[in-house]
Amino acid sequence: MKRILAVDDSTMNLKLVENMIKGEYQLELLGSGFDALAYLENNTVDLVLLDLLMPEMDGMETYDRLRELENGKNVPVIFLTADTDIESEITCLKKGASDFVRKPFMPEVMRNRIRRVLELDELTHYLERKVMEKTAQIEKMTFETIATISSMLEARDSYTKGHSVRVAEYSVMLAERAGWREQAILNLQHIALLHDIGKVGIPDHVLNKPGKLTEEEFAIIKSHTIIGADILKEIKSIPEIEAGARYHHERYNGTGYPCGLAAEEIPAVARIIGIADAFDAMNSKRIYRDSLSSEVIRKELVNGKGTQFDPYFLDIFLQLFDEGKLRRRKESE
Repeated sequence: MKRILAVDDSTMNLKLVENMIKGEYQLELLGSGFDALAYLENNTVDLVLLDLLMPEMDGMETYDRLRELENGKNVPVIFLTADTDIESEITCLKKGASDFVRKPFMPEVMRNRIRRVLELDELTHYLERKVMEKTAQIEKMTFETIATISSMLEARDSYTKGHSVRVAEYSVMLAERAGWREQAILNLQHIALLHDIGKVGIPDHVLNKPGKLTEEEFAIIKSHTIIGADILKEIKSIPEIEAGARYHHERYNGTGYPCGLAAEEIPAVARIIGIADAFDAMNSKRIYRDSLSSEVIRKELVNGKGTQFDPYFLDIFLQLFDEGKLRRRKESE
């Protein structure tokens, strides 16, 4: 049964409301705005019937303070008043009130208004749930599609298998610890999964060369940032996805590539991915070397603070490292 809170300084008016709708709804009858706010601190309701003209705290002030409460910010409100001033009605509706009922109350009008507002509120919540469900489905499909693309790209080299998934995992952990919002973290995850997509344009004999690269070959490798950015530039649904591919090899002191950006010029997503990318490279076996020890990896990370890596994000990453949150890669992975 729906719960309605009726607030009016007139006991007679509260009794009228009770007689009109008793049996249809669970009712709570209170005589002041102060009592209503105190009640909503610990209770939820489906609708508030709020008298506009009350002593000490009128309906307008009660409404404003009600919207500041967790249990009151979304609850529909119908104003009740004997005031015939049309401006009052306009003001209430502009504030976000669901309806406006004038005194003396007409039983059938009151019941219909209440029923209409509750049905509309229920429909709104239903649609919001459906939108959230559909959004979650789309996000799941997006993640799975991006992860599949990433895995297909990395299938060219067994030594980098799973690299982008791990970089995404470490990037998300860092952003969560840094207090990023949920949507920004989800975007970062997608960006990190595709940060190396430009390697699709690098020839195998260069990408998988076991020995030292020539200057010409290294220039080809570096071009994967530009290729990746060009591939991703038309994707508008994930903010900064192009920046992640283009700038994840920039260095904090301005000596990176492809643009030589420094410090805050480098987008935050790229600064985070750059740390996660470097960590996973050191933490993984490569065609030309074994994975490095934890001691060596930590030393290399610290040595890169303020030169290769953003100091703020690196300090957070080192916290995760020291807490054992960053897994050592198994040779079978």
